[in-house]
Amino acid sequence: MYRALTIAVAAASLVQAGCTSMWDAVTSRRFREAPFKTVGKVISPDDPLVVLRADPPRPGDERAKAMNRLKEPIRNKGTQEDQDQMIDTLERAATADPSPVLRYAAINALGRFQDERVPRILMVAYQKADGQPEGAAAPPAPKLESAIVPIGGLSAGRAPTRSGSDLPAYTGLSVPTGYAQDTVAALRCRCLESLGHTNKPEAARFLAAVAGASGPEIKPAGSDDPEVRQAAVRALGHCRQEEAVTALATVLSTETGKDYVLTRGAHQGLVRLTGKRLPPDPQQWGEVVQAGVVIAPEPTWAENVIQNVAFWDKK
Repeated sequence: MYRALTIAVAAASLVQAGCTSMWDAVTSRRFREAPFKTVGKVISPDDPLVVLRADPPRPGDERAKAMNRLKEPIRNKGTQEDQDQMIDTLERAATADPSPVLRYAAINALGRFQDERVPRILMVAYQKADGQPEGAAAPPAPKLESAIVPIGGLSAGRAPTRSGSDLPAYTGLSVPTGYAQDTVAALRCRCLESLGHTNKPEAARFLAAVAGASGPEIKPAGSDDPEVRQAAVRALGHCRQEEAVTALATVLSTETGKDYVLTRGAHQGLVRLTGKRLPPDPQQWGEVVQAGVVIAPEPTWAENVIQNVAFWDKK
């Protein structure tokens, strides 16, 4: 009866608290141990600053959810001390936390901050998205000269046909470190998308390099991954800087006829940033860049919906 009543209360709170969060709560181990308290935390969660400052640290899922709720302190009646502390907390999580879930949440939170330190942190987080510990290196391969065995043997007085020295060298075994490739790609994509929302010139330059718009000699790690490049192009379309328009025009020019996804993303970003409804013609957009880029006002929610529908209709 007790559990049934608690579940009924939880069900009544689904609309107020959000179905996903409530379902996670009622199916968690904490719900079995303290059902009313667990439901209460979903309906009225702790202040994110309280959760992230807790000592000893709260469980990882609580910290990740707090990061997802976190608003930039300095722009929400917080103090400079609050701002500095949250920047430090998010930087540590985004660049060094062993949990990719916490890294992702921290990177996502940084994308909502307008602090001047954020682009640098996100670029470092991108470079460290592989999860490798500092200074990690593969162990040296052992020398196995003494283990070379004649192949073919000496039976019947025959000389060995192969010495064994031409076999592939033993590379050694080590404990796996770092994240899986799909996890690394997801973290890098999230870093790029958050960088795009900072609207900073240094962010636009980094995104351009990943998107392949800075020349073949500048290729950050991961820029050969198609999904990462697509994320960089999408992020450029939100980075309201002249350099972003130039980079998108370059991508449009180099990828037209080669990569439809990159071409379409570059065109959509150009329209969003400039407000010009030109076709995906590299020559026309090149003329726009040469004439001098003017960034259009941020489109409204309704304008974004209309633009996205128009692009899908053309697909």
